[in-house]
Amino acid sequence: MAQHPDVLSAVAAAYHQHFEVAPARASISFLGVDPIEVLRYADDGRDHYLSLGMSRYPMVDPAADVIDERGAPRAELMLSVTGRPDAVWRRLAILAAAPAVEGAVYAPGNRVDVAEPLCPGSRCTGAVLSEGPLQPIAVTGVADVLVFRLLPATQTELAWARVHGSDELLQRWQNAGTDLIDLMRDPVGLG
Repeated sequence: MAQHPDVLSAVAAAYHQHFEVAPARASISFLGVDPIEVLRYADDGRDHYLSLGMSRYPMVDPAADVIDERGAPRAELMLSVTGRPDAVWRRLAILAAAPAVEGAVYAPGNRVDVAEPLCPGSRCTGAVLSEGPLQPIAVTGVADVLVFRLLPATQTELAWARVHGSDELLQRWQNAGTDLIDLMRDPVGLG
């Protein structure tokens, strides 16, 4: 697949316009995959970690017979948390590399799991993808880049959502007033 040269610069510019500050940056490399950067923006007691590099290539099903590179979706990920758990840098990069490594095609409602705590002491091992606060980022010649928000979830919550659906889990979180930016939270009641 061909890399589109303007995608990452357009995404970085959109991030800067949204947050209006320079981020802290880390670059994480995986064998056989272009590096994924993770940018951290501090804002009102929260830290927003965003991937930069996942949108370099479109997300396509590896079993697809025909690939429309111009129309195939592109995306980045955003994780908002409190307490500056910098261990999430690597976990976010792992999730952002999954489309290139595993052929994952992300969409709202998808559940993702790294099978280990997102940071030391957290019960959250994955997340539910939702639409994020950033508008789709327009890039000439390719599909808009979507920025999906990761809603941290525990293994129990993710397992429950596999049976009952992500929308039902979101409703449980909403009904319980769950603080989805607290990685140290207890799981929501699922009984």
